[in-house]
Amino acid sequence: MKGKLASATVVLLLSCGIAAAQPARRIDTRFETLSAVKDSTAGVVGQLSAELVRSTPGFVTAAGINDLYVVAASKIALQRARSPAVRAFARRMVEAHTAAITKLKKTIRYNNVNATLPGEVDTRRRVMLDDLRGARAENFDHRYIAQQIAAHKETDILMRRYAKVGKINAMRDFAAASGKAEAGHLALARATDPRGR
Repeated sequence: MKGKLASATVVLLLSCGIAAAQPARRIDTRFETLSAVKDSTAGVVGQLSAELVRSTPGFVTAAGINDLYVVAASKIALQRARSPAVRAFARRMVEAHTAAITKLKKTIRYNNVNATLPGEVDTRRRVMLDDLRGARAENFDHRYIAQQIAAHKETDILMRRYAKVGKINAMRDFAAASGKAEAGHLALARATDPRGR
């Protein structure tokens, strides 16, 4: 009798342990799904807002925020990415977007453009960075690359748009040159996606 009771207790405890572990996995999976949906939504919002930018100060703000975001996200990826290809992409993005910020600052200064680069990312990008920091290790590389694809699509649209409608020649030239670089970064991000190969 005691043996059967002990066996039943073990089975009950094991089933409780399994049941308790399953909701935790489900919650974790829901968090990953919610984060992916938020990233997708943020990407669509970003693409739409890039289409609407018409003023030079708006362009400078949007370009600056995106560069700051790419650098911050890529620094996180340098610490967390598992794939050597993803880490190499992140390293390249830190270098390229840091250089883009410097070039934009020089273009503004040398052409007396009445616009100021932002010093930090906006709320949308801050949430994306928080989701990236909270991504599970096995999902991190894909999450980072998915965010980078969305960010580079947004910047590509922004640059192409301003190159066509911008009012300041030097800024239009900056946008045209940066648009070519962004198209290359977008293609590289797509090729680096661990789930896209």
